[in-house]
Amino acid sequence: MDPSGRSFIRRDGINWTSVTAFTVFHVGAVVALFFFSWPAFFTALALYWISLSLGIGMGYHRLLTHRSYKTPKWIEYFLAICGTLALEGGPMFWAATHRVHHQFSDKNGDPHTPRDGK
Repeated sequence: MDPSGRSFIRRDGINWTSVTAFTVFHVGAVVALFFFSWPAFFTALALYWISLSLGIGMGYHRLLTHRSYKTPKWIEYFLAICGTLALEGGPMFWAATHRVHHQFSDKNGDPHTPRDGK
């Protein structure tokens, strides 16, 4: 939050990029029901685990945001690439937003506040 009391993250109007992405992915999920196969299902499950566990959990959150452990650069890059598979933004954006979240947790200016419904 800046000295004037405004949040660092702007939330004015509709985020059309997010609306478009959510619409495309939901339509794609419905269409995917008509093209179901077990190999595709297990591939999706593996990519889900890679992107969320390795990418977001180990990479974006523990390594890049909190610097909880050290790795060689190539592993750091690998985990960052895994994180991008989750489509939650790039590593710098995600880490910066999450650090702001910890700084203003459940207060005015928290980008993940349950109070604003955003």
